[in-house]
Amino acid sequence: MDLTLQLFDVLEDIWGDTSGVKMSFAGNQWFAAKDVLELLKSKGYKVYLETIPPGMVRKRAEGESLKVGNLYISFIPEIVSLPPSLLEGLKIRKKVEYAENDIVIVYRGAEINNLCELKGRRVAIPNPSIEGIGQLFKELYEEECGDYEELINYGGVYITKVHHREIPHMLKLGDIDAGIMWRTEAIYWTFKYTVPQHNKKGKLAFALLDNASEKAEEVFNLLISPEVKQIYEKYGFKWIANIN
Repeated sequence: MDLTLQLFDVLEDIWGDTSGVKMSFAGNQWFAAKDVLELLKSKGYKVYLETIPPGMVRKRAEGESLKVGNLYISFIPEIVSLPPSLLEGLKIRKKVEYAENDIVIVYRGAEINNLCELKGRRVAIPNPSIEGIGQLFKELYEEECGDYEELINYGGVYITKVHHREIPHMLKLGDIDAGIMWRTEAIYWTFKYTVPQHNKKGKLAFALLDNASEKAEEVFNLLISPEVKQIYEKYGFKWIANIN
């Protein structure tokens, strides 16, 4: 049965089969992750996947439920994808750093040449408390331009809840002049973008958690295969995992 109904019964960041291997990924890779899901399905694996902000992925790995509308998802993921720093303190069997990305300024209208030109414009910025890119941007802005709090408090800045959904939508509608996102996202959406002259890179790592099943371990091994490498490189990610 299919209950899908636009504006009412749609889940953009929940994928797959809830009876399968359970995975929770940092959301900025959702467009690559859906191809990975199809690859795993073609190999006979049932997989559930959520693509959500990394701070939420961390909390999911610690046992917190995920609430979407009226739905509570309470099972704990077996595989997560997170920035390496957010894996610290988790009970994991193994981990592999696999992808690297850098920050860009996406914009519409007049070109924005650097981070300091964001001040005074309508800008959407990822939340530094739950998004790795938000924290990296905060550090970059303070190093290059000065007071971050002054930037976000002047009245034209929107701090996102789920940047990989909100910023593309807001930019396309003209609700903002600019936003902060990963280069791969800007390429995917074909937005105009500027790469800051002084920049920071973010990394992602797959981790197999202690509660993982044998099937989950098989899926984990496939996640660092040449086929998955090809998917990520297709979308502009720099693949950094060694593949034997």
